[in-house]
Amino acid sequence: MLEQFIARILGMERFSISNRLENAAPSVSVKKDSTEPIPEKYRKDIAALQEKYGSLSLLTGLSISLTLKEALEIMPRERRRVDAYEGLKNYLKRSYGIELTIKSQKTKL
Repeated sequence: MLEQFIARILGMERFSISNRLENAAPSVSVKKDSTEPIPEKYRKDIAALQEKYGSLSLLTGLSISLTLKEALEIMPRERRRVDAYEGLKNYLKRSYGIELTIKSQKTKL
């Protein structure tokens, strides 16, 4: 209905949208490489977590819960806040399926 309205406004012939992608095959197949190197900015943090909790790469689905004080002792940051670890938390979740939770006594996050 919207397509017909737009066609009338533009003075175009009636058109229909076909399923052009129905028989299309992807031109490139992308597979995630399990041996993908760890980004430099997370390498020290992951090494520190592995030292404390063992091999993280084998424990998919692991959930690690730390206080901000513990996290700062293990993985020091200039910005001493929970949000300083967001990139690491996202990387661990995306790449390893590990849920890292850091709680602050001040903000109760």
